[in-house]
Amino acid sequence: MDEVTYYGNGSLICHIWSNLLSNAIKFSPDYGKITIVLKRREGGIYFSVADEGEGVKEEEIKHIFNKFYQSDTSRKQEGNGLGLAIVKKITDTYGGEVSVENALPRGCKFTVRLPET
Repeated sequence: MDEVTYYGNGSLICHIWSNLLSNAIKFSPDYGKITIVLKRREGGIYFSVADEGEGVKEEEIKHIFNKFYQSDTSRKQEGNGLGLAIVKKITDTYGGEVSVENALPRGCKFTVRLPET
C-alpha cells in the first residue's frame, strides 16, 4: 500500500473503511481471501476492498447504494440496508465516488476514490 495522508473528518472516513471491510467479511466464505489496496494516483486516493463471496447480481448493482436496499435477503437480520448508502453520501460529500464491480471468477470489489486534499 502507498503511504497516504488524507485530511477529512476521521469518523466519516473511518465509517467508509469499516463498512466496506465488514461487508467483505460478512459476504465472504469461510477462509475466503479479502484483498485491500490503497493507492495514490492522478485524480486522487483510491481504496478498494475485494472479497471472494457470491458477488452482486448485475441487475442489483444499480440499486446497491440506495437507502434500505439489501441484495441478499437471507441476511436482513444482519443489517438495515443503510451502510452503502451512507458510504456513497460521505464520498459524494468529499467530491469522491464509490463503485462496485464483480470480481472474476467470484466475489466483488468496491472502490472509493477521494480527491487529494
